[in-house]
Amino acid sequence: MVSKALVKYVLTAALRDKLVVTLVLMILMSAAVAVFMGAASVTEESSFALVFGAGGLRFLGVIGIVLFCCFYVRRSFESKEVEFLLSRPISRLSFLFSHAFAFAILSFFVALVIVIAVSVIGNPIYDGLALWGISIAAEISIMAVAALFFSMVLSSASGSALATLGVYALSRMAGTLMGIMDTTPENWIFAILGNLMKLISIMIPRLDMMGQTTWLVYGVKGAGGVKFLPDAGGTAYWMAEYLGLAGFIGVQGIVFVSLLLVASAYDFTRRQF
Repeated sequence: MVSKALVKYVLTAALRDKLVVTLVLMILMSAAVAVFMGAASVTEESSFALVFGAGGLRFLGVIGIVLFCCFYVRRSFESKEVEFLLSRPISRLSFLFSHAFAFAILSFFVALVIVIAVSVIGNPIYDGLALWGISIAAEISIMAVAALFFSMVLSSASGSALATLGVYALSRMAGTLMGIMDTTPENWIFAILGNLMKLISIMIPRLDMMGQTTWLVYGVKGAGGVKFLPDAGGTAYWMAEYLGLAGFIGVQGIVFVSLLLVASAYDFTRRQF
């Protein structure tokens, strides 16, 4: 299903577009800014720099991968590169899965660079850093496949990037939004919106419960595992409680990547060239 030649082709395109070099330089610059901001802190300089840097690098990694995936895929369609590749002895499913695998490799590489940068910024708890790094790798991989899906469905690179980042923002805010709905005055409007938000939270990855910076400072057990608002996503909390945080992260990654690939395959195999 996965073509080694096509995976190498996509990774070569990432090097040709200077994605890796640019992201590494941006990560180093962000890490330097985090250290500078930590030095300006009155108390707990190391912890402040660690939390500030980890949060910023997390968003930087997601944005960089999403923009590359969306603009690369749309450019491939517009330049007829997709039609040329499909004229080779390669199926559409192999084309799709090879791209997803290549994007996942890029995601894991970016996550590894971010973890190294975070370990240099401060003195994180290493069990928390390990779980945080796994979580960030899963998060960036999910967003990379989401970018692949939206760039397949939408005809605009900027539109697909905005749609992917919109899903990312909603996934990051899901717990907070449901918590707000639970604390608002009881009336039929907020009841409908609250139930709608709970339904949406099942259909999107709960990234707000992944990659928490408190793990870096206090460790996983010291931070109390997963922090969440009361009644803000019972299904996700149940999974995290019974599967463990590592199991929860793994299941989320597998389930949502699979769903996005199935949706992408359904659209791509029906498309007429």
